[in-house]
Amino acid sequence: MTVFLESLRLAFSSLRANPLRAVLTILGIVIGVAAVVALTSIGGGSTRAVENRFNAFGTDTITVQTSRFSSNATPLSASDLAAIKATPGVKTTVYTVDTNATVTSGSSAAMATVTGTFPQIKSIDHLTVAAGTFFSDFAVAHALPVAVLGSTVASDMGLTPLRAVGQTINVGGVRFQVVAVLASQGGISFGSVDSSIIVPLSSIEGRLVGFHPDITSVRVQSTPSAMGSFSAAVESTLRTQHNLSTSAQDDFQIVNASSIASAVSSSTKTLTELMAAIAAISLIVGGIGVANVMLMTVRERTREIGVRRAVGATRRDIVMQFLVDAVVISLIGGVIGLAVGFGGAYAGGSALSVTPVFSPTAVILAIVVAVVVGVVAGIGPALQASSVEPTNALRYE
Repeated sequence: MTVFLESLRLAFSSLRANPLRAVLTILGIVIGVAAVVALTSIGGGSTRAVENRFNAFGTDTITVQTSRFSSNATPLSASDLAAIKATPGVKTTVYTVDTNATVTSGSSAAMATVTGTFPQIKSIDHLTVAAGTFFSDFAVAHALPVAVLGSTVASDMGLTPLRAVGQTINVGGVRFQVVAVLASQGGISFGSVDSSIIVPLSSIEGRLVGFHPDITSVRVQSTPSAMGSFSAAVESTLRTQHNLSTSAQDDFQIVNASSIASAVSSSTKTLTELMAAIAAISLIVGGIGVANVMLMTVRERTREIGVRRAVGATRRDIVMQFLVDAVVISLIGGVIGLAVGFGGAYAGGSALSVTPVFSPTAVILAIVVAVVVGVVAGIGPALQASSVEPTNALRYE
């Protein structure tokens, strides 16, 4: 213990004796640790943001669409909808009819997807209303020209949520009154509600679309007990409904937000790990810098080594001295690197609108790697220092 404490004292004395060299050496470790911590934290935050966005659409829902990859696909029909509703495990269904239209309000104009549907879409899609009230079954029954704006549409029209409610807008030549504006929801593969206008289906039949139009998609919500199996059950129902043979390709498409979330999350994690591996290269470069400085230190302190050996210091004591010196440099660099990494993660996350997620494993690993780098970088110079003969060292100039 006495030898270790003495080596520690000598290490800090060496740092104070050459402050500029110490700073430049430590800087390599700082950059490496900071890069690893910042990138893994921002990557973790991105992964969580992706998962949250997809989960906002509900892990208990799927979307059924006409297949875009089958040459013999036919639009979904009323009988398909009835079959889906009767499928075991299905709690609620609602279908949509989509069309694109130019939306104008005063001098402002924007392109938007107009979704004709029913009030149940609000609960199935977990939509949050920022201002106003979502339309009701009464509006559908009486074909009232009322509209719910997505957040992006409202913004493109230059309207805040509170200002938008009560305004009259022109949608493809048809006047609608805005009754609500949605909070930002984000988007996934089957469209973003932020860029949509949701209206009662009956209000656009015969106006923006024909009477009894083709179904664009069917949103399906499961019962709590069937969340893991209802997607396969719906697929089986539709294959039977469409008289598809065992080897035939589906002529419909089922989009499962949970599956997409899992795939995207996995890809994001892989990318984060790759970035962290690239950042870790700078730790190796920092380690080479530490080794370089330690070799120079051995040469500069050759006479000191000779004196210590002459007064009784063993080779083990010399090895301990230079190893502690290298580890202290790396450990200081690791701690400062952690602080810089935390700051960089928050700064980068703010720029990318991502809340960083700090992994305790990554933080501990960064410090451990910094210490290992110090040991590996210091072991060679330490052994070289211990092998110096006292008589030759005392004559060294």
